[in-house]
Amino acid sequence: MKKILGTIVIIFFIIGFSKVCLADNTKAVSADSYKYDYEDIIIKKGNEDEKVVALTFDDGPDEVFTPQVLDILKKYDVKATFFLIGEKVQYNKKIVKREKEEGHEIGNHTFTHINAAKKSRAEIESEVTKTQEAIKEVTGEYPTLFRPPYRALSRDLCQTVKSKNMNIILWSNIDVRDWSNPGVNSIVSTIENKVENGNIIILHDYNTVRNDKSQTIQALEIVIPKLKEKGYTGYTYKDKQYVVIEGVYLSNKEANQKAKQISQKGITCVVKEHLVNERWKNEIE
Repeated sequence: MKKILGTIVIIFFIIGFSKVCLADNTKAVSADSYKYDYEDIIIKKGNEDEKVVALTFDDGPDEVFTPQVLDILKKYDVKATFFLIGEKVQYNKKIVKREKEEGHEIGNHTFTHINAAKKSRAEIESEVTKTQEAIKEVTGEYPTLFRPPYRALSRDLCQTVKSKNMNIILWSNIDVRDWSNPGVNSIVSTIENKVENGNIIILHDYNTVRNDKSQTIQALEIVIPKLKEKGYTGYTYKDKQYVVIEGVYLSNKEANQKAKQISQKGITCVVKEHLVNERWKNEIE
């Protein structure tokens, strides 16, 4: 009898444990499933068919480091995208104006560098809106790009960004973690060894270690010529006529070429003039 009771207890334990595991897995899947509803605004890389890379800089503007980054970009005739912290804009208006005047793209990186995954919809809305207004006051334009600090996403964040007709720009397979000061050689070698067509490379024009020249700036002087030697050119998101296909940013011309490639596989694709807020799968007949 004891053996039978023991067996019954074990069976119930296994069933109960299985239900808990299943519930946890279901919760994990459902918690992340919202991203599929925002595939049309989340960009993770550029065109993989061309030797292009996007240099992006977070956490500025910085009164010491950002001007040095701009000097290097100007020296090598490279355009980049700067994701700005809203509260820093008012103290560095001349730098922000220079970024725009020299042809760089400017994006929103929240007002105080929040982790959006841990904030309410109201807090996120405030952070994004205040940064939009701060940048518009200086440049005359609202940014159309947003990068979440820590790469932290949430449904509330995606809803807020989409409501403002913005795109979320993440990064590809290259994160040199330059903010942690890993060494100039480490930054250079990581980029040089991992770079691929269409990469979005994340860097920082701010650093907590205050000196005359950050490791990022020293690395840029080396890595930009190396990228050019490899045949890479830079790109930003200035082309307002584009589509997002499975996280890939493509201009209209590139999208039409992609459609032809897909059509060759027996699937008919239609590329509309402007698809920023429409899902690619809806264009497959």
